[in-house]
Amino acid sequence: MPPSTSTPARGLRRGQTLAVVAAGVVTGVVASAVAGLLVWSAPREDVRIPGPDATPEAVALAYLDAVAARDFDTAEAIRPDEHLGRFSRPSTAHHVEIGTVTGDDRHAHVVFTADFSGGDGTIEDGLWGYYLERGGDGSWRIVDAGVA
Repeated sequence: MPPSTSTPARGLRRGQTLAVVAAGVVTGVVASAVAGLLVWSAPREDVRIPGPDATPEAVALAYLDAVAARDFDTAEAIRPDEHLGRFSRPSTAHHVEIGTVTGDDRHAHVVFTADFSGGDGTIEDGLWGYYLERGGDGSWRIVDAGVA
């Protein structure tokens, strides 16, 4: 057999080396972005679910605290019709001041003022309110919300 006239490959060519380096950089950037998103979307703290002895205003404040802490399990326990997931961006309330609380032993309306941030921007700062009802276990649950 005659000797080969081609030279054996000595590793990657310059263009191939640049492609491998670029792929490594892109992979690193994507992995960092995913890790950052997972850290951002994680719960920041656990908020206790109020029990049957909690007042309507305490339940409203616990809900606002749970949303701000991204503790969506607690938020959904207090407001069952709310569907918050790991990547939800709900509005958060700041500088909350409870106003009037009206109702009876089964229904309550909690009015408060707050500054809101985040979310889709549809909640304006100012007067807001939650309607609450007692559940079967005696605990208050938020059943509706809106401008008071």
